[in-house]
Amino acid sequence: KFEVPGKFTKTTTYKVYYSGKNGNQNQVTIAANQSQAEPNTTAHFGTSGDCGMADAAWSNAKNGFAFTLDHKAAYLLLLPRISNTILHDCYLTKVEINSDNDITSTYTLDPVTGKLTGTGTGKQIVLTTKGSGAYANGFPLTNNATSATTNGSYVVIKPGTHTLKIRYWVKDVATNVEGTITKILSSATYDQNKYYNITANLNVKD
Repeated sequence: KFEVPGKFTKTTTYKVYYSGKNGNQNQVTIAANQSQAEPNTTAHFGTSGDCGMADAAWSNAKNGFAFTLDHKAAYLLLLPRISNTILHDCYLTKVEINSDNDITSTYTLDPVTGKLTGTGTGKQIVLTTKGSGAYANGFPLTNNATSATTNGSYVVIKPGTHTLKIRYWVKDVATNVEGTITKILSSATYDQNKYYNITANLNVKD
């Protein structure tokens, strides 16, 4: 629900821009550093670059201008699992998403194209997966099957065709040893207003 002062009498339809918490009018910043405090939540989207546009039309039933937001970012749901039980005491502390082209920068909500426009320079997004309590060390990796409730991690990226290299940071808190497991994905198109499940078996040979 948006509340603004004044009266709107010029027309019955107005353009609405949602640029996120760190945005400015029609300018959207998809963050290079994103943070998620617990698994399977999108509470951090507002500061990470979630954005959208809508046409708000007068509604007598609602006594105001009603609209449905059309989101303009793309969203990854990272779903790691570990079949090697030796690593089940480890935690996921962060995830690096590297791209062959820009996925993070400041972009413009363009009402003509209905898309985010502009070209940025940021080709890496780091999602920190730590919070408090049970998640103070990171997200658990106790699952040998995909489980969003165990460690589902969400990332906001710029829509487009990207070749992504995803690096998972895994830490054994008992020994304080931390290492990375990297997965390279084939080139794919990530459309606006869509979620993409990215599964990964974080198995290691040694």
